[in-house]
Amino acid sequence: MPVTERSGARIWYDTRGEGDPLVMVYGIGGHSADWWDEFPALLARRYRLVLVDNRGTGNSDKPAAPWTMSDMTADVMAVADELGLERFHLLGCSLGSIIVRHVVREYGPARIRSLSLLCPPNGIPAAEEDLRTALFWDPAKPLIESARAAWPIIHPPAWIAANEAELVRRFELTMQNPTPARTFQFQLQAAQAAPDPNPAVDAAPFPVLIMHGTIDRLVPPANAELLANQVPRARLAWLEGDSHNFWAHDPERSAAVLLDFLDAVP
Repeated sequence: MPVTERSGARIWYDTRGEGDPLVMVYGIGGHSADWWDEFPALLARRYRLVLVDNRGTGNSDKPAAPWTMSDMTADVMAVADELGLERFHLLGCSLGSIIVRHVVREYGPARIRSLSLLCPPNGIPAAEEDLRTALFWDPAKPLIESARAAWPIIHPPAWIAANEAELVRRFELTMQNPTPARTFQFQLQAAQAAPDPNPAVDAAPFPVLIMHGTIDRLVPPANAELLANQVPRARLAWLEGDSHNFWAHDPERSAAVLLDFLDAVP
């Protein structure tokens, strides 16, 4: 099992493909398997993917005590160091996009070739009911019911109707190694307590991509607009009709936009 303990916790990672390295950091409560299959497969045709399980998720350690944003950024850099990556492309989705921005703030831009921010939170919250439904499931109900209630917040309704069996299968796989409820709280607390990372991203020289679905309910699209104003050189790519987890429900278009950006990086 590929793990590193350089950051004080056992952090699991997976590598796929060949080419320039692309380190990928998932969002709240999720881990490397939540990229699903097609999106990373398309990227791995041209890049060496490094898929990280954040602490508290997947096959990484799941500490019982809270951690900080610096712990999460150290985990990312520990994986890069373990693999001997001198320079690499860096990508994060949702809360993962906050983590990778703080990697820039805490470690500087020297090792980063590009930064890709998928559905990035940037201070504009979702509707309270949507946030609660998506992240904080009712323990009094069967978990599959809570999962079904969350699907419309992260996937387009028409796509859900056509892919219900796959969503149920993915849910059952997730339940074989579930993320503890405390992880969601620790990750949110760490992100909320950390300073603003955007000035450091704006000051860095590498290219930046912002990708966002136009019907995202978990991270409203206004977050992407605000971030693009704060990092004016960033390329803002809208995925019309896509929701939060667009790499799952629209993998071909998502990969095409990302690859077009990555391939143009000097």
